[in-house]
Amino acid sequence: MLIGFQSTVFAFEWPFDTLDFQKKISSQDLTPSTRYFARGPSYLKGHKWNEIKFLASLQQQNYRIREPEQVLMTGDAKKLKLENCKYLTKNDTFSAEFICWMWQTHELETFLVVIDAAHIIHSTWLGTPTPEPYWKASLDPILVAQYKGQQPLMQNVLKISDFPVNCLNAVMAVEDREFLNHSGLSYLGLTRSLIKNVTKMRYAQGGSTITQQLVKNYFLNSEKTLKRKLKELYLAVKLESEWTKDEILETYLNIIYMGQTGAFQVLGFGAAAPYYFDKPVQKLNLSECSLLAAIVNNPGLYNPWKNPEKSLNRRDHVLTKMQELKLITTSEFNQAIKSPLPKQVETKAAETAPYFFEAVRSQITEMKITENIQNIYTSLDLEEQQNAQNILKKHIAELEKSRSALIKNKIKGLRLEGLILLTENQTGLISTLVGGQSYRQSQFNRALYSKRQIGSLIKPFVYLAALTEDYNPLSILVDEKFEWTYDKKKWSPINYDKKFRGEIPLYYALKESLNAPTAQVAYKIGLPKIIELAHQIGFTSIMESTPATSLGASVHYPIEVLDSYRTLANLGKSTKSGFIEKIKNSENKIIYSFEPNLEQKIDSATVSVLVGMLKETIKTGTAKSAAALGWVLPSAGKTGTTSNNKDAWFSGFTPHQTTLVWLGYDQGASHQLTGGSGAVPLWVDFMKISSQIWPADDFSFPDTVEKRELNLFGTDEKTDKKTELVFKK
Repeated sequence: MLIGFQSTVFAFEWPFDTLDFQKKISSQDLTPSTRYFARGPSYLKGHKWNEIKFLASLQQQNYRIREPEQVLMTGDAKKLKLENCKYLTKNDTFSAEFICWMWQTHELETFLVVIDAAHIIHSTWLGTPTPEPYWKASLDPILVAQYKGQQPLMQNVLKISDFPVNCLNAVMAVEDREFLNHSGLSYLGLTRSLIKNVTKMRYAQGGSTITQQLVKNYFLNSEKTLKRKLKELYLAVKLESEWTKDEILETYLNIIYMGQTGAFQVLGFGAAAPYYFDKPVQKLNLSECSLLAAIVNNPGLYNPWKNPEKSLNRRDHVLTKMQELKLITTSEFNQAIKSPLPKQVETKAAETAPYFFEAVRSQITEMKITENIQNIYTSLDLEEQQNAQNILKKHIAELEKSRSALIKNKIKGLRLEGLILLTENQTGLISTLVGGQSYRQSQFNRALYSKRQIGSLIKPFVYLAALTEDYNPLSILVDEKFEWTYDKKKWSPINYDKKFRGEIPLYYALKESLNAPTAQVAYKIGLPKIIELAHQIGFTSIMESTPATSLGASVHYPIEVLDSYRTLANLGKSTKSGFIEKIKNSENKIIYSFEPNLEQKIDSATVSVLVGMLKETIKTGTAKSAAALGWVLPSAGKTGTTSNNKDAWFSGFTPHQTTLVWLGYDQGASHQLTGGSGAVPLWVDFMKISSQIWPADDFSFPDTVEKRELNLFGTDEKTDKKTELVFKK
């Protein structure tokens, strides 16, 4: 009777357009379409091998360990016999000391790694090269987020068969006990809510079914008005006529709001299970299913970590309802009600991952992909990103407690910010991008959009230009007062400590970041050549041909600085930074696959000489605090401090990785930090962790250069203070 009445009235007088609703229910696609994946555990040639950690990763991703003679199926891994390893790699030199592991991911990709003396010496994908020309062996990618427009989500869309029966029953018991019998509306619930609303003389209760909640959450808003309620009632009946009960409950459990972590909304039970319990929904027990059902009603109020007492009472209420409806036995009830609430699980990189995904979306815009994108497989290393996030916050907190200038600024309401960027030298892919302390507190992505003066970070490129001519590390410069007349003006740089040292070798001027001799070199070489070289290496922003440019007065984006220093780390080979390894469309077809593409931009011998000088910066120069902080791996880099101490930079690189860090205020206030005192300790703390997978390799310089051990400038032969510099043969 009621349904017939609705058909008559709404067919002619319904006050809103249902075309969009009809499209969505016809397609049965009520979930966001763009999914972002982080890298799964990856295994590259040269990585250190830790079999215990590898086995733990296999277990975490639900891999099954097989015997060597067994057939490898999806989600299987096995240690190969030596003869099989030789056959698959076509390498007969492997001996009994070699270890081979082979696995097939849940995406049907098969990988193989060969290990010798605790290092990976061979890493490959066993498949045809056409669809997947990438050389990296890895486990399954990790679904991190979905985006609906600009809104970051945590969501794992599942089938109704994936949810435990206890989870289904718990939700229906507490939210809609008549769900399987009604046609979208609960007349008993509507009557009860009508009586309460009349009693309260306002809209106080809705009496919503699961179908109504689904309609409200996806098609409507939560405003409490009679008009919206009427829309909800009509659309609920309409939805029930188009979908089965399984389809409605499945979609509801996939899109219902279940909480917030950082900038991410947690949607659906598929995401809520790992968020609250650190396990997939398929493995939840009765107590855990009941808690999720309890949270559905009000995720903020019934959050087990913020309001444990209310959360526990609500969970027990769900269990009581299930027992009353005979969905569980008394024994099951008694056991479940004794279960404690879960301990809080830290969601990796929740505070800063949105910065990374913003960079991913920016790259996709540049690529001008027109196809409907379903899955984006990024180069994000979640563990690395989490470490960077934690270290940046900890570093800033310690500085703001110990530095008087920072304490005063914090009292004034200024918030010290920072950024961390880490890229792989051999690919150009960025695995860590932290654009600030917290995306939720500030959406401004400093790693992408903060254009700041770079200070002394420009100096290596001044000296690189000099090395292309007749200069070498021991060329004598004169550190003295110097005037540069330009455009009828006089410019006279002074050193940071306001002292002059007289005659000094070139490498010393660079490692100590002296302004006066650097400016003299720039004057002799010519700014046009230096600017041209900088742009050739990786800088993209305009650099004015004025004397102050030689000391870093120009402003640049962090990404272009990173690109330029990675070119140095690669001994002159350049590539643009990227964030994406693979993209699939809505039909699960690969429409983009990353391929490493390094181009030699400048003579490797010349860059090698510069890198030899920059290694001394970390050993005895402006970044020498790195050694005191426990940094021992072969590396090179440069500090940067801008005028009035507004920016503190350090860009450092090993043969495998290049990392850029920055500290400063968005408002441009002075923090009294230098690159050495502020940025270097941050870099060291982060790199101590992120570099652990790599061996302690030194740079592989070409045969056209040679290393020479010399006394450190200012010492004599009786001391043991030596330096090793690189010279062209």
